[in-house]
Amino acid sequence: MCPIGLTHSVLNIGLPECLSLEYTMSSQKPPTDPVENLSMDELRDEYPSGWRILVQNKSVGYILDALMDALPGSEFTKSELANKSGVSRQSVYSHLDLLLVLGVLEPVEDSSPERYRVNADNELLELLHQVNGVVNERLTD
Repeated sequence: MCPIGLTHSVLNIGLPECLSLEYTMSSQKPPTDPVENLSMDELRDEYPSGWRILVQNKSVGYILDALMDALPGSEFTKSELANKSGVSRQSVYSHLDLLLVLGVLEPVEDSSPERYRVNADNELLELLHQVNGVVNERLTD
């Protein structure tokens, strides 16, 4: 039984085959409209890249930005993460499965209320830090 879903080919990060939540690339499901009837923006929404999955919702960007500012190993409740990110608690609840599947957060065992730890070894956070550095460097040149 699979707890949350996203096929491993969605983000190409070695996830188990069974995973597949609402963030699944639409190429993994049949199109809702014939492809020839879709505009380019509709096609991009229907078949999002991994990048689009990260940026299609503003709240995910704010949460990832806050996690990039956090020290590796920092722990948060959902409410604390919402406050640190500047998003609603509902946004954190809505996107928590994605953050867990991406591995940027990991649950803290036996915590009450539930706490989540910033994964110090997460490849995605490392790559986001690299992108952030390049963008900042280019904008100051």
